[in-house]
Amino acid sequence: MCGRFTLNVPPAVLQEWFDTIDGIDYPPRFNIAPTQPIIVIADQEKMRRAILMRWGLVPMWVKDPREFPLIINARMETLTEKPAFKGGLRHHRCIVPASGYYEWRKGADGKKQPYYITLKDGEPMALAGVYSTWMGPDGEEIDTTAIITLPANQDLKFIHERMPALIGKDQISDWLDVRAVNEREAYAMLRTLPEGKVDLHPVSARVNSVSNDDVHLLDIVSEDRPAPRPKPAKAQLDLF
Repeated sequence: MCGRFTLNVPPAVLQEWFDTIDGIDYPPRFNIAPTQPIIVIADQEKMRRAILMRWGLVPMWVKDPREFPLIINARMETLTEKPAFKGGLRHHRCIVPASGYYEWRKGADGKKQPYYITLKDGEPMALAGVYSTWMGPDGEEIDTTAIITLPANQDLKFIHERMPALIGKDQISDWLDVRAVNEREAYAMLRTLPEGKVDLHPVSARVNSVSNDDVHLLDIVSEDRPAPRPKPAKAQLDLF
């Protein structure tokens, strides 16, 4: 699951990191939420571009987006099966750049504690996504996207069973190249992040409200963390 994320690297750094031909000027964002316009990286017309898309995928065959459920995440396991994603992995792959993301851990008392998760090396996250262009009856077009998720790694399972799929910097070009890299090859890039790659800490429940969007959402708060689960034997490791 990925329901909120941040993007606070300077626009020039983002353009250089993802090697786009253009950039989008934006302020630092600390609480990006579904239905909002977000920056998406995609190869279009043989050029890598930074594009604004609505977070919440609407397939092109939908008649009225207002009557279609919001799809912010696409499960890796059903990417090639569900009608909403059919063809997305083959023709419409993209990357959602992020500085980090939030996830909520449900406690025994039912309360949810938000955590902030980043890469330990401080590099931007390249979240794997698929997109679609919805066309209305009057010719209007809306680009929409969903972030791909897969089983969480051992570092994150105590928070949530799912995590976004991250594309390594050395695989970005292949992931975006829908002409030369086929659906099967792209699917093989979706792997759970190895252990030891992330930093995480509990943050304030202020992040629950989309009206809060400031750097103090990243401040560490106190919380008793559960004891880490013992690592399984090698023979019991997940496939991914």
